[in-house]
Order: sequence, then structure tokens, then C-alpha cells
Amino acid sequence: MKKIILAALIVTIIPLLFLIYRMNSGDQFNFGAASVLFISGLSVFALFSFICLIFYETDKKDNIVWLWFSIVSVFLVYFSMDIILGYFFIPRLSPPMLPDKYVNHKLAPDTNSEYKSREFLCIQKVNSLGLRGAEVQEKKKSNTYRIIMLGDSFTMGRGVSDHETFSVLLEESLNKKKVAPNSKKIEILNAGVDSYAPVLSFLQLKKMADLLEPDLVILNFDMSDLIQEVTYRNKAIYGKNDEIIGVPAFPGQLDTQKMGSVKAIKNWVNKNLYFSRLVIFYLEKWTGNPKELSFENTVNLANYELLKHTLMNDTVDRTIQWQKIFESILKIKKYCIGRGMKFILTVYPWGHQVNESEWTPGRLIFVPDNAPISDKSIQMIQNFAKVNSIELLNSFPGFRSYKGTEPLYFSYDMHWTPEGHKLMAREIEQFILERIFKVQEK
Repeated sequence: MKKIILAALIVTIIPLLFLIYRMNSGDQFNFGAASVLFISGLSVFALFSFICLIFYETDKKDNIVWLWFSIVSVFLVYFSMDIILGYFFIPRLSPPMLPDKYVNHKLAPDTNSEYKSREFLCIQKVNSLGLRGAEVQEKKKSNTYRIIMLGDSFTMGRGVSDHETFSVLLEESLNKKKVAPNSKKIEILNAGVDSYAPVLSFLQLKKMADLLEPDLVILNFDMSDLIQEVTYRNKAIYGKNDEIIGVPAFPGQLDTQKMGSVKAIKNWVNKNLYFSRLVIFYLEKWTGNPKELSFENTVNLANYELLKHTLMNDTVDRTIQWQKIFESILKIKKYCIGRGMKFILTVYPWGHQVNESEWTPGRLIFVPDNAPISDKSIQMIQNFAKVNSIELLNSFPGFRSYKGTEPLYFSYDMHWTPEGHKLMAREIEQFILERIFKVQEK
């Protein structure tokens, strides 16, 4: 037992000294509540081990052996449960992503990836153009009416198979109705990418529009966009007249080998240890600085600040945030008009904005239980669209009036189920028929 205690002391002191060194060397060390707890825990355990070694050869030996046996047993049980629950309950969402110096990150072309969680298992295909779905020709055919869907993981379709995304469902339905001008075939390209915000969608559109020549561009506004837009703009590179020319990925964003040592450890914990992941999350939620909007706490991890603007208790002055995100949307509209493309803006809810039963209990990671919902953000978007003559589809009424038996959102994951995608496809279809193609359904 004495050798075990000595080994434990050495194993504890080495990472403790290493962390202290990294903290002082500035190796991307984020000295937050979780870091304080971890270092404190190592320090206490090292001191405890040292004291046990001192008293091991005394009459306290039996007590020390019993105490260490208990500690080791508890640790093994905790760690075993932590990693087992992590394996089964932490989503294994791994679509291949590539870092990018222009749009921060993008889907890896020509890949098939598996989405797996406790609630779904599906395969995602990414074509040679880096768009989700089947292969398409880069050059648009003369008999084709092409639509590009811009947005984040809701648009991309996390949690559903390729044929279940609202882009595919909408394309199939519109082609059956043969409503495009001059009887053209409608082709919808799904350009949705995990965690995109309008500033990235604008850069993405500029990069692909001349090649793909869309007739209609649809930007799907997500409730997380308001805060994530701030994060991306903070990392943007600006050119003349403060024009954003790119939002480059930073070292370690997607490649853990380039992460700082401490961040790599934290990243591993977040991906593999269920209880420890929750402890870190709630520590940083309760003791962290809510105004600090880093890439990690607004894009990679759940954060209460992400959806706070959808709640009644939000007292933050978000004037600047709305101005910036509206600036990106206006740039997309202007870009479309300048190239003869029509533009539609859509806004859709997260589960907590629909009713009390959707997205439960998953919502508790993002919003407090029974928190009153505010529609102030929806009204902001509606007023903005009206003032700037933007075609806006507000799908909130459609989602809130849904009377079907199947859930629209997963219980733990925040994204739409296949039924949610069907509803979104119907909402956009009706809007396009009436406002773009000027067709009134019978």
C-alpha cells in the first residue's frame, strides 16, 4: 500500500506542476472555475498523500490502509460510471469539418459521416462541392431553377438522414407541383453548416454564388445566431472600410493536436466523461463571466447566454448585437439583388419557444426550468424585415399551432426530428408558392 500511496503522490505532483507551469507560460490557459477546482483538488490530494506517507509507519497504518482502500474503490466506481455513461449518453456527432481561413470551418467534401446519439443514428453525405446531399453539377442547367439554403445545423439537418432534411422534402414537393417559371426543374442546394451565423453565410455565399448561380437564396435565421455572430466578428479580419474579409479558424479549433495542453484535456473530458463534463459546465456557468463570449462557450459548448435573449428575464442591452447581425443580413440581400437573385429570410423557433413538451429535458442545459419566454427577438426581426423590405417567413405560428402526435424536436438534442423537418418544408413551400411563384394552392 505504501508504494501505491507514493505512486499516487508522484502521479499527482507531476500534472500539478505541469499545470502551474502552463498557467504561467500562457499556453492558452483559461483560468476559470473548473481550472481552480482541478488544481485545488490535485493540491489537496497531494498533501493528503504526503501526510499518509509520514504516518504510514505509525499506529495509524491500519486506518490509512482502510481509508485508501475506500478512496480507491470510490474513484474506480465513479470513473467507471463516468466513462460508461459518457459512451452511451454523450452524442457522437462527428461530421468531418475542415478549418478555413475564409469561413472559419466547412464540411469536408466527398465524405460520408455518422451521427450517433441516444436519440438517432443517421448517415450524412457531403458532395464534392462541400454541400450536404447528393452530387450536383456545379454549372446550373438552363432548365433548372436553383435555390440555395443558408444556415446552421438546423438547415444542415443534424439528427436526420439526407432524404429527411427540409431542403430535400421541399425540393421533392415543389417539383411534384411543377410551379417553377417556364416549367423548370427546381434544385435545392443545402449549404447549411454546423454553428454558422449570418456573417459566415455571407462569406460563404460570396464564395459560391458565381459558380452555382442560384435564382433564390434563403437564409434561415437561428436563435443562436445573435450571440455566435458576435463571436465570429471578434475573430474576423477586417479590410478597407471595416469590411470583413474572413473569419479564420484558430489553431486547435478543430485539430486537438494543435490545442494547448490544458484545452486538450478539457476537450477530452467534454467528449468522454459524463459527470465530469456536467461539473465543469455548471461551475463555469455559475462562476464564469457571462459577458465573455468566447468561441468555446458560444459555439462548442452549451451556454445559457446563447438563448437568454429569448427569455423574459433578459435585461441585456442588445442594440449593438442586433445592429451587427442585421448588417450581415442586409449584405446578403444587397449581394443577391446585385446579381439578380431573389432573397428570403426565415426565422424559426427552438423547442422551448414552441411549448412546454418539446425538447425536454434537453432544454434545461440552455434555459432555466419554467423560464417565461419572450417574443421580443421575433419582433425585432419582423420590424427589421419590414423596414428593409425583406421577404420574411416567420414560422413561429406554424410550429406553435402544430397538432400532430410526433414530436418536432428531439428530447435531448435541440434539433428537429424528421417531423420537424416536414413542418419546416411545408412552411417554406407555402411561402414560396405565394410570394415567389405567385401560386395560390387550392
